[in-house]
Amino acid sequence: MNIDLDFRKIGSRIHDCRTEKKLTQEQLAELAGTSQKYISRIEVGYHSIKLETIAAIAKALQVSIGYLIADYDNSEDESNLKLILDDIRGMTPKQLNMLRENIETIKKYK
Repeated sequence: MNIDLDFRKIGSRIHDCRTEKKLTQEQLAELAGTSQKYISRIEVGYHSIKLETIAAIAKALQVSIGYLIADYDNSEDESNLKLILDDIRGMTPKQLNMLRENIETIKKYK
């Protein structure tokens, strides 16, 4: 299987996540076990990145690898999932079962 990754987009996502978390390139490099210069070059898309490096950066930024390499912005999805999780905390077993049944029904309508 051949998957073409857009390393400029990945670099841009890394940059956006890093700045959102108020990390410097040097701090991210230290957390990911690489150099600041390499992080800089990744962020501008100069390098193709090995999966191990993407994984280390994702871990350092506390995001999924999928988020960094996906072709869509799922930040809204993540926000919605957090809100839903907050809503279901403390539900009774009966309520959770009803919710699960409703989810199965909704999933049928794609």
